[in-house]
Amino acid sequence: MSLAPAVRRGLVRLGLLGGARALAAFLGFLAMVQLAPAVGPAVLGAWSMLLAVQGWALHLSEGGLRSVATAEGARTRGGPRGLLPVYLGTRLLLTSAVVLLLLLLGAWLVPEQQIALALVLSTLFAIALQLDWLALVDDRPAWAGALLLVRPAAWCGLLALADPPFDLERLAALFALAWALAALASWPLWKAGPRRPTRAGAPPPSPWRMLALGLPLACVTLTNQGLLAADLFLVGLLFGPERAGAYYLATSLVLAGLVLANAANQIATARIGALRADPAAARAELGRQLRSATALGLGVALVAALTGPPLVPLLFGPAYAETGPLLLALLPWLVLQHPSAVLQGALAGARGQRPLLRANLAMTAIFALALLPALAAGSTIGCALARAVAEAVRL
Repeated sequence: MSLAPAVRRGLVRLGLLGGARALAAFLGFLAMVQLAPAVGPAVLGAWSMLLAVQGWALHLSEGGLRSVATAEGARTRGGPRGLLPVYLGTRLLLTSAVVLLLLLLGAWLVPEQQIALALVLSTLFAIALQLDWLALVDDRPAWAGALLLVRPAAWCGLLALADPPFDLERLAALFALAWALAALASWPLWKAGPRRPTRAGAPPPSPWRMLALGLPLACVTLTNQGLLAADLFLVGLLFGPERAGAYYLATSLVLAGLVLANAANQIATARIGALRADPAAARAELGRQLRSATALGLGVALVAALTGPPLVPLLFGPAYAETGPLLLALLPWLVLQHPSAVLQGALAGARGQRPLLRANLAMTAIFALALLPALAAGSTIGCALARAVAEAVRL
């Protein structure tokens, strides 16, 4: 029995974008295989804490604008490129304010890491200038997937070419260069749109309208980042950078298993946004995406459970012995992330910012409550399980 055209197109989109994310995750894995044994748990833990700060800063500086542009681009007069002046101007202003504030705080709190912090925060400007979301709105998943590979390929290649030892400043410089190359690679999309942009649709929104739509989404992504980074940051502060390094390695490996979930999130935002005027079609599309994502999540978790614990000591060395059990403890969270990613993308595309924000605030509250006994007991396994409890509440 042949698949319906809509199902077939959806699988092609997910396959192209998800396949690119899988390859990007593999490149990131290769980079980790190079980096973790070379620097040891202590330096890796300190580096992971810098990346946690960058992750929070990224979502503050983005202000939800990327999701708004992705959801509204197909329905805007002139297409998504009609949004670019407002989008880029607003986002770069937000980015400048966030970077300046964090540099001032860093000079006061961690002056010995000021150069590394400045280099890591410079990536926020490169990320703001990435135009890969145009390919999603244009329904060009192959192009969007190819652009996803630039940054991890550059990061992996730069680490391979550089000679150890690596300190934080050197890692930060290579990291910033990789993001700059990724931004440059996306700029041909500016000229790659339809020759005759549509004159139908709503006019481009004002900066204030984009911020009004984006700020609830920014709060959602900040709570997401809180789930991804708060436990890691607290493990480093309370238990030391060595244990943070083992925890960061485990979370990085599990995040690599979320490549298809992240692809499904982006597809859901673009597709549900385009189908917002046809609720029946949007519901049918959402059902298809939820079924596919849940099945994928279960499959990925099974493979990770069977292969992860025996491979970790072989690839990264005995210094990361704690990583194997942590990997298993994070797998329930990995499974739940797959349907949750689809629902988050769908709500963003359907302008469901308020229910999405309410769900994420509930998740954050439960996560904080679940982390407290785990941190009090000194249990990184408990911290990992707290993620699954919080994700179940959100879902």
